[in-house]
Amino acid sequence: MSKTIVIVGTLNTKECEGYYLKQRIEEFEHRAILLDASMKEYRPELGNPEISNDQVAKAAGTTIEKVESLERVDAGKLMIEGLTKIVQELYKDQKLDGIIGYGGSVGLTLSSSTMKALPLGVPKLVITTLADKAGRFIGAKDILICPSITDMAGGRVVNTIEATMLANAAAAISGMVESNPVVPEEKPMIVASQFGVTTPHVSKAKQVLENKGYELISFHATGTGGQWLEELVRSGIASGVLDVTTHELVDELVGGVCLAGPNRMEAAGDQGVPQIILPGALDMVNFWAPNTVPGKFKNRYFYYHVPEQVTLMRTTKAECEKLGKIVAQKVNKASGPTVVAIPLRGWSQYDRENGPMCVDYVGNDTEVKWYNPENDQAFVESVENHVDKTKPNVEIMKADFHINDPKFAELMANILDDMINGRWKKGYYG
Repeated sequence: MSKTIVIVGTLNTKECEGYYLKQRIEEFEHRAILLDASMKEYRPELGNPEISNDQVAKAAGTTIEKVESLERVDAGKLMIEGLTKIVQELYKDQKLDGIIGYGGSVGLTLSSSTMKALPLGVPKLVITTLADKAGRFIGAKDILICPSITDMAGGRVVNTIEATMLANAAAAISGMVESNPVVPEEKPMIVASQFGVTTPHVSKAKQVLENKGYELISFHATGTGGQWLEELVRSGIASGVLDVTTHELVDELVGGVCLAGPNRMEAAGDQGVPQIILPGALDMVNFWAPNTVPGKFKNRYFYYHVPEQVTLMRTTKAECEKLGKIVAQKVNKASGPTVVAIPLRGWSQYDRENGPMCVDYVGNDTEVKWYNPENDQAFVESVENHVDKTKPNVEIMKADFHINDPKFAELMANILDDMINGRWKKGYYG
């Protein structure tokens, strides 16, 4: 069955690429709508797009003449506004089954920003000269990235390499709109966060919750994963949140590499979705290779999670205290059932009594253990000091377990099940 694919490109500088994509998509017997995102007036040479840049400007309440007179940033904002309105209207009218964009930094910004307005699951693809940097433009959105290899210089004919890469991209988006996912039986969804150092907890909780009839979807707490978790919760399809690995809060505070933004751990509270919050991996700050760790941390203690690739830095007592306050402030805003569950015997695979020893800034062995109950306790006390204990929907729960203890994971799964089904009461679990 024929589908409709929208192509977003700046035709004033990359016209032949847009029409080449259109022709290749039409070879798969799909309809292609060429949507011109150019921020300047120009005279088309190869044809007329289905939707002109003047129509885009008018959708944003302005004209292309006005857009052209603005600085690039302001012009781009107006074009994104117009593009987004048009694309959303096409989707609403069932005239958009997939979307593909192309270009350099401007094309990537315009097309990816437009795609973000479409729901999860709508096929989205960008072909770009900035494939290695595209992730920061895309964020927590399901947009497939395809490298263009060469720059796209426009003109009347695509070059040899462009022809191959654009044809591949056309084939990819055509195949994507033809996909027919076999979706498992619909079940109440629970979203969870995990790291390798907290995987045993999530694995056990998943087993328990699936036996109770839930579907558990976990996200890798590396920054984008946390953004995806928040996005999914805000979409309204999650019944509960098992936030085992709140690690991204640490990197946001201290300056690590796994950044999910300042609004991490807020969606469930805003939406009133039942949530359990654990201090999973709050004992560590993430960096990549050892030589990427800033010099200001030369007096700190480290552990090589993956030698020469992933370096962990132990959080200090002061940082743990600040993290406790951050968690409490977010929890105090929560409108739904919320439990802050604190395992007192450690928060990660390394944060345990018989855990590993640290190395120093240059990799030398030390006599300092990674496990540091005193630092962890600073977090506990800070949470207790700053959480509003008068709120009937919020509870702090301390348990004499390690975070990866199967019994603790089973307890968390059972509590979340009770919360979702309206059986939970503050203080019931002691």
